[in-house]
Amino acid sequence: MWVFLLAGAACREAPAPPAPAPAASSVAGGLGPREEAVILADELSLSGSRALNREGDALLERAASLREQLYRRERRHVDALEAVEILRELGRRPGQACRAGLRRILLEAEVTRDPVAAYRALEQLDARDDPVECGARRDRALLSLSVYRAAARALAAADEAAAAPAQGASAVAPPAASGIVLPRSIAPSAGPSRITRVEQYGGKEAARVVVHSTAPALFQVGKLEDEGQRSRLYVDVKGATLDTKNSYDVGGLVERVRLGQNGDSVRIVLELTAPAERRVFYVPEPFRLVIDVSAPGKGPVLSGPQAGGRRVQRVVLDPGHGGNDPGAIGPSGLREKDVTLDIAHRAAPLLARQLDVTTLLTRDGDHYVPLEERIARANAFSADLFVSIHCNASEDGGGSAIMTFVLDETREDSAMRLAARENAASAAAGAELANAMLRLSGPEHAEASLHFAGLLQRAAMSSLSRGYGKQIPDGGVKRAGFYVLAGALMPAVLFEASFISSPDGETRFNTADFRQRLADAIVNAVRAYREGL
Repeated sequence: MWVFLLAGAACREAPAPPAPAPAASSVAGGLGPREEAVILADELSLSGSRALNREGDALLERAASLREQLYRRERRHVDALEAVEILRELGRRPGQACRAGLRRILLEAEVTRDPVAAYRALEQLDARDDPVECGARRDRALLSLSVYRAAARALAAADEAAAAPAQGASAVAPPAASGIVLPRSIAPSAGPSRITRVEQYGGKEAARVVVHSTAPALFQVGKLEDEGQRSRLYVDVKGATLDTKNSYDVGGLVERVRLGQNGDSVRIVLELTAPAERRVFYVPEPFRLVIDVSAPGKGPVLSGPQAGGRRVQRVVLDPGHGGNDPGAIGPSGLREKDVTLDIAHRAAPLLARQLDVTTLLTRDGDHYVPLEERIARANAFSADLFVSIHCNASEDGGGSAIMTFVLDETREDSAMRLAARENAASAAAGAELANAMLRLSGPEHAEASLHFAGLLQRAAMSSLSRGYGKQIPDGGVKRAGFYVLAGALMPAVLFEASFISSPDGETRFNTADFRQRLADAIVNAVRAYREGL
């Protein structure tokens, strides 16, 4: 109960700045239905991000407030996370660091119910832009939490010890470090990079930690083995400074992530609960480090026919886009995010009823899920297959083919452009990621995904052969550097279920029959793969 009391005490004197007049789509009569409130919050957030002035600040504040209200009404974590990210963006605006930061810290405390973390964050909150009013509220909040001061300081000391270089050969085995140098196309910046955010996705057998940096940086990976203690994996980010909290509780295979300044580097330490394999790679534009750990031996089975069939008990369906990212939009306004979610909702119950397969959707409603989180959820779910569902689009409004993609290098301009659009990054960035993943994953991983992609492509063309066969060409299996497929521990494909950008394509996608045939294709491909074809 302490969090709710603290939030009221700290914020009751903080009247919101006057927001602009509501848009025509605003919700009447209070918060209103969830769908309308989410759409309005997304509109306000997008407009506020574009307007770098006081009006933009007010729009972001209003968007955060809507998400906070939704969280308090429905207790959905996605609403709290959206509000936290909006407040984080607002806090980077001139004159907003203290006020937005205070709201963000208190909301995070309400969600995590961690008073020690709240105390530490409040201690580090910069109140120089509003020392009188906001600074006083921060001090009152610290006073309310003063009972947790000792625990917070003890944890900070432990962070420094964990992040410091190992001392004494007798206590700690020499770290097995491997230097990784960025290629010329992703060169480190001239100035220092700042570690601004850490996202963590925990699971019993697999976990992912994503470290956001303001600029590319060199990094080095190593392992610390303490006798009688659990394993620790570390990543040193060269020439970086720490601009986020220095401890994150995860759960599962990764108990905790600690960060600390180590000379001119930031050391990131993952405290593991069991021995684990690791894969560390970077995703460019924007630059972030991805640290994947998994139980030994996890990974895709080899492809090719198998007389006894293959083990397929869990499948992850990934409806592309969502929330404030509508994806491709048809000539009359049909949105990719709505179509892909409907196809996934049609396929999931069929997989359960016909194949007795447990299915996880990376999103089950109209909300945004970061690309890195989608595969992280599949890995933590111990999925046997991953299918990311999309609708294609062309710049000239044409196109009609169905294509299935795997993560690999490509020289096709059209595939590179498509990956760049889905990644919201350049074509060079996608190619760089694909190249890095090939070095880390090996040919067996690529072979397994390629085999399943072929089955899905054939199943799709067969499902559409009656009624649509002459209208939709077979685009075949292709390769490209899709962020959403990076780091998969199972065969993973991206399914471009023809084009929504043409009038004919949009009309097809607007029918239940066409969507059901695409869902049937996914189910038939999973069946064929499981049967060993």
